[in-house]
Formats: sequence, C-alpha cells, structure tokens
Amino acid sequence: MTSALRFVLTIGPRTDRVRSLIVVAVVILEQATGIGLAVLLGLFSEAANRHSTGDVLTLALCAAVFVMLTQGTFIAGYFTRLRLQEEIQNDVERQFLDVVGTTPTLEVHERSSRSDKAALYRDARGEIGPGFDRLLLLAGAALVLIASAALMASVVPVLAVLPLFAVPTVLATRAADDKRGQAMERATPRTRLAGHLFTLATTAAPGRETRLFGLAGELRRRHREAWDSAGRDIARADRRARIPIALAWLFFVLAYAIAIVLMVRAGLSGDASLGLVVTAIAVSSQITGQVQGVLSMTFWTLESLRATRAFLDVVEDAAVERAAVVPATPVAVPARLDHGIKVEGLDFQYWNRDQPSLNGIDIEFPAGAVVALVGENGAGKSTFVKMLSGLYQPSAGRVLVDGTDLAQFAPEDWRSRITVAFQDPVHIEMSLRDTIGLGRLQRRDDPERILEALRTAGGDKLLASLPEGLETRLGRKSWDGKGLSGGQWQTVANARAAMRQEPLLRILDEPTSSLDARAEEWLFQQYAGLSRLEGGVTVLVTHRFTTARAADLIVVLDGGRVVEVGTHDTLSQADGLYAELFRLQARYFV
Repeated sequence: MTSALRFVLTIGPRTDRVRSLIVVAVVILEQATGIGLAVLLGLFSEAANRHSTGDVLTLALCAAVFVMLTQGTFIAGYFTRLRLQEEIQNDVERQFLDVVGTTPTLEVHERSSRSDKAALYRDARGEIGPGFDRLLLLAGAALVLIASAALMASVVPVLAVLPLFAVPTVLATRAADDKRGQAMERATPRTRLAGHLFTLATTAAPGRETRLFGLAGELRRRHREAWDSAGRDIARADRRARIPIALAWLFFVLAYAIAIVLMVRAGLSGDASLGLVVTAIAVSSQITGQVQGVLSMTFWTLESLRATRAFLDVVEDAAVERAAVVPATPVAVPARLDHGIKVEGLDFQYWNRDQPSLNGIDIEFPAGAVVALVGENGAGKSTFVKMLSGLYQPSAGRVLVDGTDLAQFAPEDWRSRITVAFQDPVHIEMSLRDTIGLGRLQRRDDPERILEALRTAGGDKLLASLPEGLETRLGRKSWDGKGLSGGQWQTVANARAAMRQEPLLRILDEPTSSLDARAEEWLFQQYAGLSRLEGGVTVLVTHRFTTARAADLIVVLDGGRVVEVGTHDTLSQADGLYAELFRLQARYFV
C-alpha cells in the first residue's frame, strides 16, 4: 500500500496546487473546531469564576467569530473540495484510458490475471477522487485525537496514553478491511458475471433474444446466484471481523470511563484549575466521536487506497508489457512490401487453455497477393489474424515482414501501416463523417477522402438513406441518432478500414457476414484490385467459398494448423478439407 499512499498524498498538489492548499486549510479549521471551542469554554469558565464581565464578553465574541470563521470556511471550501475531487478523478481516468487504450496487446482485456485488476479499478474508480481529501481528514482527525489527549494529560498526566487505547480498534478495522478486500478480489469473477447478466437483461442489443426466449426469469435467477455467492464470501469476512472489533472497542470504552473519573477527581481535589478541567472534560466528551471519526476515515481512506492500488497494478502491468513487447531501438517499417509476409513456426496458446490455438504455422504471403483464410469455426483463423496485427505475442515462432521480424517494429508504427475490418465491428456513435474518419485521423476532416472510402465499401445506398449525409448522427445509446442495421454498421466499419491507403497488410475478418451477395462481390473486387495495385497483402477470413475461390491463394486451417494451401481449382479437386467444405456449401446452390 506504500505506493498507493504516496500516489494519493501527492496527486492533489500535482492536479491543482491552489485548490489543494485551500482544502488543507479547510481541513485544519474543520478539525480544530472542537478543540478550539473546548479551550474557549474553559477560558469562559475561568472568566466567569473570576466574575470578569469584560473577559466573558470578549471570550463570547471570540467564540462567535471562531464559529463564523470555521463555518464560513467550510461552506466556502465545500465546492472547492468537490471540484478538486472531480479533477483528481478525471486525471486518473484519463491516465487509465491512456494506459489501457494503448497497451501493445489485448492481455489487459482478455487475460484474467490482468482483466480482474482492471475490473476492480472500474468497480471502485469513484473512490480515488476523494482519496486526497480523506487522507487529509484522517491525518487531521488523528492529530486532533492526540491534541485532546494532551489537554487531558495536563489535568492527569497518565491520560497522555489514552489515544494508544484506540490503536487496537484501528488495527482491527484495518485487518477487517484487508480481509474484506481479499474476499472482494476472490468474488470479482462472480461480480463480473453478475454485471454481464444484468447487461443482458436490461439493455437493447440482447433484448430481442431475452424476450423471444423468455429469459428474464432465468437471467434474474443466475444474477441472484452470482451476487449471493459473492456476497456470502464478503459477509463471511465481515462476520469474522466483528468480534475483534467489538473487543477492541470495549477495551477503549473502559479506558475512556477511567479517564473521566480521574479528571473529575483531579478537579475536585484542586490539582487542576477549573478552566483546565472544563476544557479537558469538554474535550473528553468528543473523544468517542474523534475515535469514530478516525475509524470511519481509516475505512474510507483504505477504500481509496485499494482502488488506487488496483489502478497502479494496471499501470505497472502495462509498463511491464510495454517493456517486454516494444523494442528499445525499433526498426523502421518499410514503406512498401518488396517480397511479402512470411510466417515461420508460429505457435500461440491462450492463457486459460490447455491446448495451443495455433501450432507450427508456416506460410508465405507474396506482396500484392489476396489470401483467403478458411476453415471451420474454432480453427484459429481470428487468432491468426490477430497475431499478424500484433495484438497477441507468439508463444513461439515469428512473423517476417520483408525479412524483418514483426517484433522489431514499434507496435504503433506497424499498426499505422495496416488496416482491419472485423466481423463484429464496433458501433462508434458519432457522425458518419467522424465514425469513418477515425480510420485515418490525418484525413478525418477531408470529406472527399471519406466519401471515397465509403464508395470503396459499397456505401452509396447507405449515404443516400441518411437524412443529413455525412453529418448524420449514428446510434441511439449515446444520443438520439440514426439506428443502423447490422449490415449498415458493417459497411461503415469497412469504410473506416478503407480510409488507410496503401497499407502493407489489409485484414478483412468476415467483413461481409452481414452483407448481401452483391455487396460482398463489390467489396471483394474493390479490395482485391487495391491490393494488387498497391502491393500490400490482403488477408480475407471467410466462410463463403464464392469469395474464397477468387483469391490468389487459399490457406485452410484446421485445429490451429495449416492443412492445405493452394488455389480454388487445385484444392477443390483434391480430396481434402477444403473440397469437403466446398461441396457441403455448394449443394445449397445447385
């Protein structure tokens, strides 16, 4: 927790130095209010005992000014504190976006040891913003508790150790919080499942199937089971913590009762002045609240530190990954392919699987070639294209680009020279102009380039159907925009992929699965022509053999291995998997 504590303590001044100083001043005045009034009450008692009317009036005026000052400062500083919390939260979230959004691979999203940390942060990210304020309040509450003990010790010296009797309560609370945090971490997979089930039951996209299949009751049942299972572990940790906390609290209450008796006796015996005894007793009446304040602030500060620790874990993992993946002295990506892309002995195994998804892949794609990647579901096609994209790191083997290992390129440089259209495109809810323009940020304000990309993707009909053309707002989740069909969203994604001109590698992962046959044929012809003209490699993942047959090279994957390579004519006449799948599909068109 040391690094998290350091981060929380310094992030306020780093984010906004002026507001941080104001918050420190407000916290000091807030925490000093109780002791300040107790001291004034003691002085007031002394003045009254001396029958000094002038002193009484002066002290009464001082008390009024003190109360007005502290309350006015609190009110004035309230919105400053809120704004500082918001600035800190926004700063941390921007850092999280930068880190998670730029990791070289997809491990932060897919590897459970890392995705669970990211999920912990997302679930508790609202706790980091108030962390600086909470830490100051905790420190202030602890100092006030010590000052109160010092005032009581001035009446009865032995009472200087009274704050030590609160230590067991703090330690017991800390231990309980640690155990609760561990239980929450263990429960994270179940709470994530519950969140997924909640999304299924309450959002639009899954709404069709959940209603048609009558899944509301089943989803509710599974959601309850996931939450109850996670909650039982957390509740068990809470129950185990109750007895130590109760015993620690009883220990403190007994010490507090003895302190009151000792102070009263000192006053009656004349060992301390009336004003001092009144001040000490007034302070002692606040001790319980001060200890409770320390305990509650300890709990809330620990919540902030836990969220901060999760955030720092994600940042640290991303830094380790970047150091392992990004070469210290990257090689420049070629401007154009002279030979092509060669894959040698490529293996890859997912972190949660016993068997490799790719095993011993050896294949060469000549420059300018259009390659069709075919195979049954689960054959490893999508995994293979992600390896080519650099989204995964191989377990063994390598990918050579004109003879240079892909690992020697900076990931950002390589990805700037490739383009991809996936079968499950992201529905980016912006204007049509922006949604397509994101494919090449340097040309996002160029309507001619955007229209050209849209035409390449066969989007003329889509454009004509939109009321405001390129300025039409798309999607209905973020705003009241134009809803698109699955095929239209795929056309937009294909246009976004077409924004990049002369890529070294163009990957089309089932880009026509939601398109009709005519649109599919148009799209293939466009990309095939571009690939042969520009000299890059186009890899087309497809289940449609009408598309695959026009490719220069067909690669058949089965069980993570390359089992056949050739043209449509040679493979369809051979007695292999391609011929079998082709005949199965062809019978529906005879």
